[in-house]
Amino acid sequence: SQISYKWSRIILCLILIEIICFIEQCLKGQQSSFLELIDKYKNLVFNLAYRMTYNLQDAEDISQEVFIRVYKSLYNFNPNYKFSTWLYQMTLNICRDRFRKGKIPSVSLDAPFNKDDQKDFSPLIPDSENDPEEIFIEVEQTNFVNTLISSLPPKYREVIILRHLRDLSYEEMSKILNISLGSVKTRLFRAREKLREILKNSR
Repeated sequence: SQISYKWSRIILCLILIEIICFIEQCLKGQQSSFLELIDKYKNLVFNLAYRMTYNLQDAEDISQEVFIRVYKSLYNFNPNYKFSTWLYQMTLNICRDRFRKGKIPSVSLDAPFNKDDQKDFSPLIPDSENDPEEIFIEVEQTNFVNTLISSLPPKYREVIILRHLRDLSYEEMSKILNISLGSVKTRLFRAREKLREILKNSR
């Protein structure tokens, strides 16, 4: 409705004003403001880093590096973007650097993972000869879904995580990944197809 849309816009504006105030205070040298900023967004950064690496130590290292870069680059923040968008971009850039340098190993389909990370992934794979929901019921029963995602190439892993684990819109993903909406949809389609292929070959 128009009323709910209006209120959502007001809330977004208030959040942006709060972030800008935090940044202004940080730029004035108020360390406590930066610590508050870290506390506010540390889970967002860590969760994305962990989903990309599936390694606690790597996720912690990446999170630390993200906030070091944030501190050094606060004056570059564009208030026309959401602060979380900037953090997503920075986190993914660091993850990509580590993948390129071989600092993040690929994950074996036989590797264990924390069952607390389970989520319903039935929408991820497009329709095929087998019903996706039936496939993923079986997959979840074997605690297999997270490892499937971690076996994807980084660029496909990114879109699956942003869309299906972070529930971001195509528009937000376009800004974060710095690609067109059409490219986002194409990459997501290919990522889902790749997931289906990996799943088929692993059964």
